[in-house]
Amino acid sequence: MEDLYLNNTKKPVVISIVSTKSGTGKTTLIEGLIKIFKCKNLNVGVLKHDAHKFDIDKEGKDSYKFSKAGADNVIVASSEKLAMIQALKEEKTVEDILPLFSGMDLVIIEGFKTNTYPKIEVHRKGVDTNLLYNNPKYDKSTYLAIATDESLNINLPQLDLNNLHEIVKFIEDNLYS
Repeated sequence: MEDLYLNNTKKPVVISIVSTKSGTGKTTLIEGLIKIFKCKNLNVGVLKHDAHKFDIDKEGKDSYKFSKAGADNVIVASSEKLAMIQALKEEKTVEDILPLFSGMDLVIIEGFKTNTYPKIEVHRKGVDTNLLYNNPKYDKSTYLAIATDESLNINLPQLDLNNLHEIVKFIEDNLYS
């Protein structure tokens, strides 16, 4: 499998992790997937959608002052990290953002429910009885599987939400073949 990875000249493989609402375990699942794929020597990126107006700039910091002064783009760089703060006039699409992940082998998208990339829906009993997969608003053809902690009556592969290695194998089998 390792020869499939580290394809820096090709576009990264993209998988989208979605759910009906927060609290289902998307972040926990993604954290676990990252750790396993990193052990396989993949370069992994994550694109997280935030429906709220988040702010990584802190009042009083230089980057905050530059943004408030009107800079359209502020990049903060150190020997270990790079962060870009870009003022937007309208929300960017997934396709607009993915070029920022050049050099990645795998990009995991959290959220962006209407994107056209392959999806695994996370479902946890007791959190919600609905599935995005059953909602006519979303394109069923983009759904690969449901990662769940209960048996569902649905015509889609069901993965054990608590078995990360099963989910990784499913992703490898379906996106790297």
